[in-house]
Amino acid sequence: MSDFFPNITSSVADDNLKRLLSLRAFNISGQIIAILVAIYYLDITLPVKPLAIVLICLILLSVFTLSLLKKPENITDNLFFFQLAVDVVSLTAILYFTGGATNPFAWFLLVPHSIASTLLSRRYVWFMAALTSLSYTVIVFFYQPLVHLDHLMEMGMGGHFAEHVMGMWIGFVLSTILMAHFVAGMAESLRKRNALLFEMKERILRDERLVALGAMATSAAHELGTPLGTMDVLAHELEAELRGSNAPSVSDKLSIIQGQIKRCKKVLLSITQTATSDRHDSGQVLRVDSYIANVINRWKVSNLNVSLNQAQKGIEPVPNIISDVELTRALCNVLDNAAYASANYVSIELDWDASSLSVVIDDEGDGMSETQLAKLGTQEGSSKENGLGIGLYLAKEIIQRMGGSIQWRNREKKGVRVSINIPLFV
Repeated sequence: MSDFFPNITSSVADDNLKRLLSLRAFNISGQIIAILVAIYYLDITLPVKPLAIVLICLILLSVFTLSLLKKPENITDNLFFFQLAVDVVSLTAILYFTGGATNPFAWFLLVPHSIASTLLSRRYVWFMAALTSLSYTVIVFFYQPLVHLDHLMEMGMGGHFAEHVMGMWIGFVLSTILMAHFVAGMAESLRKRNALLFEMKERILRDERLVALGAMATSAAHELGTPLGTMDVLAHELEAELRGSNAPSVSDKLSIIQGQIKRCKKVLLSITQTATSDRHDSGQVLRVDSYIANVINRWKVSNLNVSLNQAQKGIEPVPNIISDVELTRALCNVLDNAAYASANYVSIELDWDASSLSVVIDDEGDGMSETQLAKLGTQEGSSKENGLGIGLYLAKEIIQRMGGSIQWRNREKKGVRVSINIPLFV
C-alpha cells in the first residue's frame, strides 16, 4: 500500500517547518526595519547591542534549522514546538527592550500560539498558551520604556494608559485560553477527519483489489472446470485399462491423481459457491475447539508428512464461533506457510475468552528479516519457488475484515511466530 500512498505525515511536517522559517525571515526583516525607523525617523533611543544579539542568535538558529530539512525524518512535533518556543522567547526579549506591552507590536505573541493551535496536539497548545501568557505578563511589568531623544518623556504606563495596557494584558491572556480550547479543538477534529478519510481511501483500494482477485478466482474456476473434467474422465479410463495388468504402482498413482482432481473440483465448486452466497448464511455455529479441529483436519489432508504440535487453553464453557469458509482458508494459508518453512515442526496454540479467540502458530524455519516481516500481508509476493504470493495477503484482509488482527515476528530461537486474534460474536 506504500506504493499508492507516500509518507504524507513527513511531507506535511517538512512543509510546515519551511513555512515557519519563511515567517521567521519575514519577522526578522520587519524587526530590523522597525528598529531602524524608530531610531532614525521617530528619534526613539533603543539598546541596539542587545537587540542585535537577539536577532543574530535567531538568524543562526534559522540557518541551523535549514540543515534539518535535508532529513525530513528528523522533523517531529517536539522540534516544531521548540522552534515556536524560540520565536516566543526572542520576541519577548525584543519587546522587553522596546517598551514591553506598550509596544504596538506586542500582540505578535499571538502568532506562534495561533500556529501551535492549528498544527499541534492539545498538549503542545496548552504549553504554548502558558508560555505566551507568561511572556506577555513579564513584559507588562518588566520592560525598558521607549524614550525620545529630544525630550525626557517616557512612553510608559502613565496616567490612564496604564489601565489601557492592563486591559490589553487581560484580553491577551483570555485570547490565548480561548484559542487553546476552541481553535485547537477544531484543528484536532480536522486532523481526525483527515485520518479517517485516509484510512477509508486505503480500505477502498484494498476492497477493489480483493474484488478483482475474487473476480479472477471465479473466472478461473469456471474455465478450469472443463479441463479438470476431461482429466478425470481420462484418469478413470486409464485406471480401467490398467486394472487387470501387472502394474499396481501405476494404478496406485492414477488413484492419487484422481483424488487430487476431485479435490481441485471441490475447491473450484467452493469458490463459486462462496462468491454467490453470504458469509454468515453459509456458515454454522460451532464450538471454538471443534471449529479449529475441523480447520486442522482439512489442512492435514494436504500436509500428511508435517509434524504438528497442538496446545489449547481457555475458559469454560467453550465459546462459539461462526464456521466461516474464508476464515478457514486464511488459517490454512498461514499453516501452509509455516509447514513450507519447517515441515519437521509446526506448533499451534489456542486460547480464548468470551469475546475473542487467540491463535499462535510457530515454525522453526530460518526466520525473516524485518523488511520482509513488514511486507507480509501488505502486498502480493512469495518466497516460495512456485508461489503466487497472495495467500498471506488474502489471509490478512479476511481476518481484518472480520475485526481481527494478525502479526508476524521472529521467534527468539529461530523461526517465525504468527499471532492471530479473532473476535467472537456468538
